[in-house]
Amino acid sequence: MIKYSLRDFFNRAKSNKLIENFAYLSLLNFFNYLLPLITLPYLIRVLQPENYGLTVYAQTVMLYFFVFIDYGFNITATRSISINKNNIRKINIIFNNVITTKLVLLTICLIILAILVLLIPKFYGNWILYVFTSGILIGQVFFPLWLFQGLQEMKYLMYFNLLSRVIFTILVFVVIKTSKDFIYVNLLGSFGSILVGFLSIILVTTKFNIKFKIATKKRVINELKKSWVVFLSNFAIQVYIGSNIIILGIFVNDKTIGNYSIAEKIIFILRQFIGAFSQAIYPHLCQLASTPKLVGPFFKKILKYFLGAILLICIVLFVFAPQIVTLLVGKEITEIILLIRILCFVPFFIGLSVPSYQTLLAFNQKNIYSSILISAALLNIILNLILANLFKSYGTAVSVVITELFIAIGMYIALKIKLKNALFLANNN
Repeated sequence: MIKYSLRDFFNRAKSNKLIENFAYLSLLNFFNYLLPLITLPYLIRVLQPENYGLTVYAQTVMLYFFVFIDYGFNITATRSISINKNNIRKINIIFNNVITTKLVLLTICLIILAILVLLIPKFYGNWILYVFTSGILIGQVFFPLWLFQGLQEMKYLMYFNLLSRVIFTILVFVVIKTSKDFIYVNLLGSFGSILVGFLSIILVTTKFNIKFKIATKKRVINELKKSWVVFLSNFAIQVYIGSNIIILGIFVNDKTIGNYSIAEKIIFILRQFIGAFSQAIYPHLCQLASTPKLVGPFFKKILKYFLGAILLICIVLFVFAPQIVTLLVGKEITEIILLIRILCFVPFFIGLSVPSYQTLLAFNQKNIYSSILISAALLNIILNLILANLFKSYGTAVSVVITELFIAIGMYIALKIKLKNALFLANNN
C-alpha cells in the first residue's frame, strides 16, 4: 500500500501551479472552517445572541466600506498582474497604483463612517464598537491579495490569513470573558488584519523587490475608471449579502438577528471553500482566455469533482443541522436549525455559477456580469422587504435562496449568449 504524507502531496503539487494554489487555499479554508468552530460556540455562549448580533451587525456595515476600498481590484488587478507576471517593472507600477488608490478610498470611508456614527442613533449608541471594527479597513488596504493571486503565490495568502486567524482565536479566549466584552471582539479582528497587512507589505518589498511610491493623480483616476464596472458588481454582491441582516434588523429584535447570523455564519464558512476554488482557477483562466478552446476541457475536467464535494457537504448540513447547532450553541434552537436547512444548498447554487462568472470575467465581459449582480441585489432587497416582514428570519433565508438561483441561471444564460463560440458550452450546441 502506498502512503502519502502532507509534504509529499505539496511536493507533487508544485509540478502543477494550479493544483498547488488550490491545495494551499483549501488548507487555508480548512483552518478558516476549523478555527471559527472553536471560537463561535464560545462567543455565542459568552456574549449571548443579542450582543453577538450587535458585533455581526457592525461587521456587516463595515463590509460595505471594505468592498468600496477593494473597488474590484481583486479581479482587475489580479488579471493585470497575471498577464504581466514576468514584467517586474509593470508589476511595480500596478502595485503602486492600486495601493495609492486604496489609501484615497480609505480616507473617504473613514470620513463617511464618522458622519454616520455622529448622525445615526443606532451607530452613536455603540460608537466605540464601530471605531474598533474600522481597523479591518486599514488592514484591507495593505494586504495585497490581488498581487498574490496574480503571481499565483497562494502560499503567502495562506500564511498571512492563517496568522490573522490564529491571533484572533487566541486573543478571543484571553480577552472575551463576559457579555460586556462584545465591543472587543471586532477590535481583535482589526488588530490581526492590520498586523497581517503591514507584514505582507514588508514581504512584498523584500521578496518580490517591489518598491512603494505614491502614484500620480492621473493614474489613480485611471485605476478607478478601469475597475468601476467590477466595483459595481462587487458592491451589488455586498448589498445583496449585507442587506439580509440590515433589512431583517428593521423587523426583528437583536436575538433573532443573532440566530440568523449564526446560521448564515455556518453557510459562509462553506462559501469560503468555493472562494478558494475561484481564487485558484481565476489567474489560470485569464491565461487560457488567449486560447478559448482550452477553457471548456479545463472546466469539464475539474467541475464535476468540485460540485460533487459541495453537494455532499450541503446534504451533511441538512441532515445534521440539529447536532451542529447543539455543538455551536450548547442546545437545540429550532429557529437556527430551520434556517440552516433552508440555506444549506445555497453554496451548491453558488458553485454552479462559478464557471460562468469566472469565464465572463476572464474574457473581459464585465458589463453583463455587473448587470446580473446588480439585478440580483435589487431582487434580493425587494424580496427581503416583503418576506422578512411576513416571515421574519425565514423570509430572509428564502430570499437568499431565490437570489442565488437567479444569479446561477442568469450567469449561465449570459455565458451561452455572449461567448457560446469560445466556451465549453459550445460543444453542446
